[in-house]
Amino acid sequence: MAKANHAESTMWQLFYARVQGRELLSSSFIRQKEERTVRRLTVCGLLLFAAWLPARGQDSRIPIPYRTYVAVNPLGIPFNIAAAEVESAVASGITLGGAVSYTALGHDRYTTFDGKVRYYPSEVVLQGFSLGASVGHSRYSTLVGGPGGDIRSGLDYNTIGLLVDYNALLGARKRFVVGTGLGAKRILGNDDERDRLGLTNPVVTVRFVVGLAF
Repeated sequence: MAKANHAESTMWQLFYARVQGRELLSSSFIRQKEERTVRRLTVCGLLLFAAWLPARGQDSRIPIPYRTYVAVNPLGIPFNIAAAEVESAVASGITLGGAVSYTALGHDRYTTFDGKVRYYPSEVVLQGFSLGASVGHSRYSTLVGGPGGDIRSGLDYNTIGLLVDYNALLGARKRFVVGTGLGAKRILGNDDERDRLGLTNPVVTVRFVVGLAF
């Protein structure tokens, strides 16, 4: 009888051991499955985050609808002041342009040709505040007293200058350009000829133009 009870006890112990082993295997399998699921979700999350970053960077860029404009000085209609300029983007926040002008003030006549480079700190070209530099050629003439009366005398000279400008884009489509600014040019050349005609360094310039961007 004792042997039978011992055998039965041994069988129950083996049975419980098998059940516990199966439960351990089952819980280990479930844990491994959960860990794999967590790893997969983590990888998917990282991939989605990596894909979202470039898209977010693109969305945060400021759109630049126009990169070029052509403008004129409307004061040329009522006054003897005429100017035209063109400007176009070449890099982020940087433009190259050219300007021609003719100004008649009393007996003085100025004709200028300038190449300009501008930098927009906002990196939105054609709009807002800008700093720049210019290189140009000018023709100046005025009346100079002589033995037989006043005669017109002139001087051709090259210039380098600094520019401080501001552009506003107006209208429903933000295409109408209103530009203002100040500049200072240094005259390069013969000081004696410059003094004879009464030219002084620097030559201060004023900018006012209206035009269209495209």
